[in-house]
Amino acid sequence: MADPPVDKQALRDLVDNDSAFLTRLIETFLDDCKTYLAALRSAVEEEDAATLQKEAHGLKGAVANLKAEPAREAARRLEEIGRSGAMEEADRALDRLETEIERLRSVLAEMTEK
Repeated sequence: MADPPVDKQALRDLVDNDSAFLTRLIETFLDDCKTYLAALRSAVEEEDAATLQKEAHGLKGAVANLKAEPAREAARRLEEIGRSGAMEEADRALDRLETEIERLRSVLAEMTEK
């Protein structure tokens, strides 16, 4: 069974159970995430290892702030690919990251509805 996309309790603890702040944090992440994913897709298509590393690093930090370990690990892998320049692995790694982000978005949406 896959790890949960986010540690909900750790995230709630991070914001001291402030639901308004949690909602703002999630909304900001979702907006920023679109930009990161577009930049990552472009970097993979253009085989731009430096941009891949930079954008993956930024997204890794954003998902780590949300206590989203599976997405953080997927972003870390892309960052590593960018650092090494082994771009032949980037497509598959980006697909994994996009899958993890979708799982994360679903849970975050549920958390803001409550």
